[in-house]
Amino acid sequence: MKIKQYYTIIIALILSIVVLNAQTPKWVSTKVEKRTAVIEYFTGIYHQAAPNQDFKENYYLPKHPDQFIFIHNHCTDSAAPKAGTNHPDLRTDEGKIIFEELKLKTDSLPFEELPFAEPPYDLLNRIPNTKGWHYSWNANYLGVMSATSIVNVYVKPSIDFTTRELTVEVEYYYTGDSPAEINYLTVMLLQNNIICHQTGGLLYRDYVVDDTLYRQMHVLRKVISTGGAWGDSITVTKKGSYELRKYTVKLPESINNVPLVLTDLEVAAFIAEDKYNIYSGHKAAVEIPENVRTDLVVEDITEYHDTYKFETIHPKIKITNNYEQPVTKFDVIYSLKNDYGVVIDTNTYSGVLNQGESVIFDFKEVTKSDLKYGSAYIAEASIVSIFSDETELVDTNKTDNETKIIKYALFENAFTKIKISFENELIPPHSILDNSLNHKFKIYKESYSGAKNTEASLLYYLHYSWGVYNTPGYIIFGEVDCQENPNKTLSYYYAYSNGYLEALPPKIITEISKDWGETWETISEITCEETGLPETVSKLYVPKPEEYKLVRIDLSEYTKENFIVRIGGFPGSSGNSLWLDEILLTNAGEESIKERINLSVYPNPTTNILHINNNNLLGEGYEIYDLSGNLIIKDINNSNIINVGNLSTGTYSLIIKDSIFNFIKK
Repeated sequence: MKIKQYYTIIIALILSIVVLNAQTPKWVSTKVEKRTAVIEYFTGIYHQAAPNQDFKENYYLPKHPDQFIFIHNHCTDSAAPKAGTNHPDLRTDEGKIIFEELKLKTDSLPFEELPFAEPPYDLLNRIPNTKGWHYSWNANYLGVMSATSIVNVYVKPSIDFTTRELTVEVEYYYTGDSPAEINYLTVMLLQNNIICHQTGGLLYRDYVVDDTLYRQMHVLRKVISTGGAWGDSITVTKKGSYELRKYTVKLPESINNVPLVLTDLEVAAFIAEDKYNIYSGHKAAVEIPENVRTDLVVEDITEYHDTYKFETIHPKIKITNNYEQPVTKFDVIYSLKNDYGVVIDTNTYSGVLNQGESVIFDFKEVTKSDLKYGSAYIAEASIVSIFSDETELVDTNKTDNETKIIKYALFENAFTKIKISFENELIPPHSILDNSLNHKFKIYKESYSGAKNTEASLLYYLHYSWGVYNTPGYIIFGEVDCQENPNKTLSYYYAYSNGYLEALPPKIITEISKDWGETWETISEITCEETGLPETVSKLYVPKPEEYKLVRIDLSEYTKENFIVRIGGFPGSSGNSLWLDEILLTNAGEESIKERINLSVYPNPTTNILHINNNNLLGEGYEIYDLSGNLIIKDINNSNIINVGNLSTGTYSLIIKDSIFNFIKK
């Protein structure tokens, strides 16, 4: 059956609504209550700022667990799947209508400009304000939740797992008079745990799956109320008015080829004055029938290492039945993975696990060869296919049904020399990006923005709005083997822009550890000098290759023993951006790339010929190196014309009379 036919089914079956004129409320409060903050976030899978919204939600929600409703409406241009990808289409017709109407309403208002951020289009209770869309709820949600509401709402969703029929009961009670004769009740079906692509996902690692996919939460899948995008009318809006409405919906297996997983669904209901000004609302997860409920708790009791040194891992997983129904069979899956390898093992339980009882599973050992390279790795354990005799059960607390641990591990004697670039947005082997203190730095890709005309480098956001003052983001690598040649030199390039702001500049601090991270010794600390400016205060500063500054550090006095290295960018009080690139650890005297001074060659990129623009360089010797520092060509400049037609496609460095220029061979 095609998806379009599914929509036909929904329209035909849904939307069965019954108004029950009960006299006594069953669930909704009749007392004057505080308002609920309804946050609608208009977003998409290519929306760079979306993970920041998830970070904010999970920061504020625990403080007010019963007063927040988050709705992620995938409806902007960034929500349309790109051709040639398998990315999901999470858009809805109703969501598009809501977005276009509200955007039209508020676009005429000024908004608070934050630098280098796509407008995130989020609204608090559909209340336009002087800031318009930009993070409007962030400063105002307390004001909404401290005010009293004129109406209370309660929603109770339940589902028949055999027929997939969803029943939603909504109660509302007016504790005051609405200024409008007609109000509107909107009921929305939301879904959690949709695993798919998300641009910028690494900015919020709590929702990252396998470092490639992202966990989408609170996604609008369908408006259940029969009146369309803006809900159903309420014609009696005076104090003491009460009503119970009941909706029934036959849910398809999927919408737009994205499965509707019944255990991940929740329903939000809210009442608004009209299209705007939401008074209050309520949200609840879909209820699971008692006969298919279970609650299995996963506990990872593996002994992981406490330092950055990798040691053989002996996975142990403990499973406890927290629900009264006995469990007779389930599978436990354990995986350990990084960017370069994955280990998966499965154990099956058969027997009778009663409430309060536990069982421990031993999985196969994980060694260095399983992971291939030292880096960050993720240990995960989860339970699937749970049965009580012949009945398949649904875990009512899915977060307890899985566990995820992020650890860091570097290998012994990993290398004597290393070059760390950030090409293809990949974290290089034997290195770690540690964002445990500062999640506002990442590998950024833009053509020829790197220190050597490459496509990627490490970007730190500095603006005060990110709240990262003096919180480091580290690149860690090692272990450096000093036995072959103990004399080492470390170098890196940086670029920085204050961005027209008066603020303390960032620092870059380099440290080494000879005990795998238990203690660190500072070997270099620099205060960054501004290297350029963005086009405007609201734009991201992306440096030109020639704007990067080179920093060299002599390590010879520290290399009597092996060590690991970390380089930390420490943001100042504000600013635009800081960039790190081309980290090179080599033996003293072997540096192939010298500090750049002005030199111009053209065309760049080139297919065959390079022209040099300086006649003073005639007769000088020149060398051409590849990105790994290997010497490719060595000759004399007799004509200011160099033939590079025989070079392979890639990026190269031309060195002539202590001057350097990077060029692209097409």
